[in-house]
Amino acid sequence: MMAVRYSRHCAAAVAVALLAALAVALPACTGDDGSASNARVAELEQTVAALAGENATLRDEIAALRQEQADFVEAQEAAEAAKAHEEEVADFEEGQEEQLAALEKGLARLLERLDNVEARLQGLEGIAAKVTPLLALLDPSAKGEGGSKPPAADDVVERTARLAEAFGGEVYHVDHAGRGDRTVLVMPLDVVPGETPLIVSLHGFGGDSYLHSTYLPLHERVNTDGFGLLLPNGAQGPDGSRFWNPTDVCCEGGKSGLDDVAYLTELIADARAVKGFGPVYVIGYSNGGFMAHHMACKGLPGLRAVASMAGTSYVDEASCDGAAPVSVLHIHGTADDVLRFDGDVSARILTAAGVPAFYVGAREIVARWSRHAGCEWPENTEPYATLDLDQYVPGAETRAFRQDSGCAEGVTVELWEGEGTGHLPGYGAGFVDALLEWLLARG
Repeated sequence: MMAVRYSRHCAAAVAVALLAALAVALPACTGDDGSASNARVAELEQTVAALAGENATLRDEIAALRQEQADFVEAQEAAEAAKAHEEEVADFEEGQEEQLAALEKGLARLLERLDNVEARLQGLEGIAAKVTPLLALLDPSAKGEGGSKPPAADDVVERTARLAEAFGGEVYHVDHAGRGDRTVLVMPLDVVPGETPLIVSLHGFGGDSYLHSTYLPLHERVNTDGFGLLLPNGAQGPDGSRFWNPTDVCCEGGKSGLDDVAYLTELIADARAVKGFGPVYVIGYSNGGFMAHHMACKGLPGLRAVASMAGTSYVDEASCDGAAPVSVLHIHGTADDVLRFDGDVSARILTAAGVPAFYVGAREIVARWSRHAGCEWPENTEPYATLDLDQYVPGAETRAFRQDSGCAEGVTVELWEGEGTGHLPGYGAGFVDALLEWLLARG
């Protein structure tokens, strides 16, 4: 706009100058001689020529100003476009940073999941060799005609003995005259008479001492932790499956009615006589867990504590009337679909003695043992610890609860509740550490 106003002003000045020159020249044309007139015409022509040159200069200046104006407008538009682009870029970069942060968080979660999966895979691979024989033995389809049969009693005892000897244990055989069988007793290298504890480890239904030891390898710790280990085998039913009878129903004919309380009591007494063991601890898995609770109910001499893994007891607790206080550790998974964590009073199950009965849940079991110890299991309690025991479940899945306030002297009742743990947990060395620490601390 400044260039346009400037050009109009200059054009007006040129026109005024031209008119003034003509006004001076015209009178001379009417009265003077020809020489004067010619001189004035020449002067006028020079003026016109000068004005024309000035006009040309002005036109160049106008053109330059217009170009400068166009360049300015173009630069301004470019600057505005650049600013808009920068804002878009800033918005994009901000969004990109947020997206990148979200991706990084997602990657971190993915890596964490991957670590958990890899850890679980390692646990599965480590336990697969131990669990596979047990699953094959429990598979009913493998027991029919042409299928594999459970190993003979002598074979199970010898396999168990070889397993213990491979880890440096000194193996004895305890003979039971009544049943005519043999049981492996693993001794530590150093025994202090009257002090070295004896642990009795009971297999589940369909298992045996060998398979149980591959799943719960206490024989590997006999020397390092200083305890004796008794590995009995339950009686065989009609289909060859070994089991324990954790009820008072016995002695009514048939192997299903055998008195396992008397059998285990006699075996333990014979084992204690070998080297003069001190306190006794009984642990059991599944059906063996039922039997561990039942042995506590019957007041086994020298019994200091019991631990039950994925095993419980029956609704009818008459067989436990008058039981002496004893420390109890109950270990159960919330995802157990064989023996439910909350128990089952909606459908009867057959006991090992063939008697139909209901079974109670984990919290009822610890409540019962608290009452026997003269204290009450609190309805609302917080865990004193969280433990990473089951390799099949990522993270610290087990919540540990304890009651010893107001209980009989030296008695502790605990519940280890495995969130997401099933009937056959992926227990490894960490579980064995925690279990032995708890048991041996009860001495």
